[in-house]
Amino acid sequence: MKRRFFCFLILVLAVAGISRTSRADWVGDIEHTLADKELARAQIGVEIVRLGRGPEDTPVLYQHDSAEPLIPASNLKAITTSAALEKLGANFKFRTLLLLHGSDLVLIGDGDPTLGDAEILKKVGWDANTVFKMWADGLIKKNVHGVHNLLIDDSVFDQQFTNPDWPANQLQLRYSAAVAGLNLNANCLDIYIEPNGYGQRVRYQTDPPTTYYSIENDCLSGGHNSVWYSRDPQSNQLILRGSASEANDVPVSITVQDPSMFTGTVLADTLRAEGLRISGQVRRDLSQRSAYLNRAANDDSWALLAIHETPLPNVIARANKDSMNLYAECICKRLGFADSGVGSWQSGTHAVGDFLRSIGVPPSQFTLDDGCGLSKVNRISAHLMVTVLKHDFYGPNSAIWLKSLAIAGEDGTLADRFRGSDLRGRVIAKTGFVNGVSCLSGFLHAKDDNWYCFSIMFNGIPEHSNSGAKALQERIVKALDEHATALAQARAN
Repeated sequence: MKRRFFCFLILVLAVAGISRTSRADWVGDIEHTLADKELARAQIGVEIVRLGRGPEDTPVLYQHDSAEPLIPASNLKAITTSAALEKLGANFKFRTLLLLHGSDLVLIGDGDPTLGDAEILKKVGWDANTVFKMWADGLIKKNVHGVHNLLIDDSVFDQQFTNPDWPANQLQLRYSAAVAGLNLNANCLDIYIEPNGYGQRVRYQTDPPTTYYSIENDCLSGGHNSVWYSRDPQSNQLILRGSASEANDVPVSITVQDPSMFTGTVLADTLRAEGLRISGQVRRDLSQRSAYLNRAANDDSWALLAIHETPLPNVIARANKDSMNLYAECICKRLGFADSGVGSWQSGTHAVGDFLRSIGVPPSQFTLDDGCGLSKVNRISAHLMVTVLKHDFYGPNSAIWLKSLAIAGEDGTLADRFRGSDLRGRVIAKTGFVNGVSCLSGFLHAKDDNWYCFSIMFNGIPEHSNSGAKALQERIVKALDEHATALAQARAN
């Protein structure tokens, strides 16, 4: 009996020793990683927890300044989308309305960022204006062959299209697209170029086709492929310059100055191309939404012609997996509209802040300025990030939200991450990068079949060193996985 007890005691001590050693090793690996010269002047926030059977069973395994608010970059999208699922609900849909009111055609926006998004529509063979062509066909079938004015109502959001804290020298770039109550093709004009004889001006096409912009074409055929453009932020004038030796498959994209009027103009151009007459103007009229919603029951002057609906989960998936700034900002402002009747950055971030406070996050751990993380005024802590991740992991919308995150080695912003690692397919997370900032927050499904939650935030990294920061983040996640594997082996023995 004593011999059996002695053997059992040795086994217990051996298992405990393996656990202590594995913990010491993996924590040491993380500390060694955080001491890398790449992070010598960086501010660092890290928190790692193991996810048990319920939200009360989530022990913290590692922390490093996890309560310190840092710039989150696109990690903020995970916060914004989580708040939307909580406050708007998984069944919410953005609803864009096309109506006939007397002799006028009326387009009422709901802040939907997906309308005419050519990048996703090309997968099904559609163009940016395919929906508008369908609307034109529907009008003709209803025997409507002409209208007077095309009235645009984007009053669901305010008229501040760009956040004042976004980099002013980047507003023409796709990731800085303006945000409005009506959006089309991610609020970009895509330009496709075809050479036209050496030294001659190139031919070009735009998607969508439109008269909204006038383009001064000084781009010449031949030479090197070096196409660039410029635009006046306050006008509809574009200048296309440089040289092109071959046609481009990937479009040259430039953001539009007033997304709602761009949308309305493209709709009018499409209707005319399909044979409908517009005798009046395309103009903004912010009274149409309230007039339609508050119309009398017997008012038959309104006719609903079409509804374009987009489920919130679809928008959340593109916001997180592909890290689309416009999508996150439309979600943010739409939250503000639902909360206060005003769709603005102020009301939207206030609504997100209310959500954070409701799940127990101290106000001292966040400052919110936009929905996507492009503004460097934003601050959140690694602990806040983990709190939100845990909330969604155990929440009623867990499947929807987890599915919206990128999968390592498979899709989204993690498609090329964790190369040569068996972590591919087992890490789902949200990336984040702006100059000087690199973050990675999400989940690891470890080999011990447990789930782990982590947030790794680096601020103040050297300029143009995001690849090095990514490698360090991946080393931390790998150390966590090796720790979990060691524990599983110890239990098996």
